[in-house]
Amino acid sequence: MAVGKGPGSKWSVLILAIILGTMLGAYMQGFQATESLFRDVTRTGFDLQEMDLIFGTIGFKLFLRLNLGSLLGGLFGLWVIR
Repeated sequence: MAVGKGPGSKWSVLILAIILGTMLGAYMQGFQATESLFRDVTRTGFDLQEMDLIFGTIGFKLFLRLNLGSLLGGLFGLWVIR
């Protein structure tokens, strides 16, 4: 079976392309020449620093960043699964 041909794999290819595009965009923010192009459009999430349970303590943090890399990754993902 080819990549992106199954009904479930199409979504996974698209999500993977968006995640990789976001990571590339975050990396490109580190360079002075491209930091203005790849700045975060939005950053949303939540931070549960500490949750004390009877048997232990856990914490969780999840933030989503959207930038130009996310858009380019999404477009690339759509192109791959078409």
